[in-house]
Amino acid sequence: MARDLLETMLSDLDGAADLYRPTNFWQTGLEKVVEDLRERGFDEFRRHPSATFFYAPRYAPVSRPLATASSLLARAGANGKLLADRIDQVPVARGHHATVRALDPVDAHPRIADADESRAGAPTEQLEFDGRRYSRSSLNYLRGLVALKRAVPDLQIDTVLEIGGGFGTLGEILVQQNPGITYVDVDIPPVAAVATHYLQHVLGADQVLDYGRTRDLDKIEIDAIEQRAAVLCSWQMPKLIGQVDLFVNFISFQEMEPEVVENYANLVSGLGARYLLLRNSPTGKPNVREPMLRSHYLEFFSDYELVLSDAGLYGQDSEGTVSEVMVFVRK
Repeated sequence: MARDLLETMLSDLDGAADLYRPTNFWQTGLEKVVEDLRERGFDEFRRHPSATFFYAPRYAPVSRPLATASSLLARAGANGKLLADRIDQVPVARGHHATVRALDPVDAHPRIADADESRAGAPTEQLEFDGRRYSRSSLNYLRGLVALKRAVPDLQIDTVLEIGGGFGTLGEILVQQNPGITYVDVDIPPVAAVATHYLQHVLGADQVLDYGRTRDLDKIEIDAIEQRAAVLCSWQMPKLIGQVDLFVNFISFQEMEPEVVENYANLVSGLGARYLLLRNSPTGKPNVREPMLRSHYLEFFSDYELVLSDAGLYGQDSEGTVSEVMVFVRK
């Protein structure tokens, strides 16, 4: 079923307008991701080389020499294990987890304290802290959500819209712990097909509205979504009608050209999003025609007030990289 959905999405992608097609950054990886999914299937997608590079980030190194060195050191006793953990950035991950545990206002909405990542997709990069499973993806989202909850103490959200949701981590975190939340993920194929597969495994197949049931609709009413989550393709974004409480984008805007992001920003504002949770690189990403900078976010979301900006506690990503987490509230 996942493969059929993927092929349907890819076929329909051919007719999508330029603003909703993969941009320069993703052109470099689209073929590799599709090839891995077609040849290896979806059951172990988190082991695909293309996944770890493009949409399933990990703390451990993706370079083969470093990964080999880590594996050898891990078998060399306690001192070797310490060095292997250093290579795999386990201390960084442990620090990210400690940030979430220490700073999350656990009684505030939405609840995130019981996050425990699924083993769907056969991950090899998960780490366990306090008896729960985490990955770089989940800890990035969890720290962002902590920042949001602390920046907006009276936060109350029922509908969450994300553009570029990867394999579905945010939906897994929020929907499982908050029965009243509806999560809508908008993405390009093939990642939209992967997120559908993952969320159906995590939440139940009947709880995820998939592209096959929405592709022929002229409009998609958010309030009419009966399932707990929905995964749409990028060209369906203009068909969304209704009200959004929280809009989220983690890094994927960095992989688009400014005019593409500006179009999405206008659509998000038109849906009346009350809060924005964004994660970006202050200096932009390579392999794009024109990098998305912090100034672009402030310009495109001028209807919103920036209430939190952090590139350290919540935004620092891994050793040697910097990300900025920003929280906006509608003016």
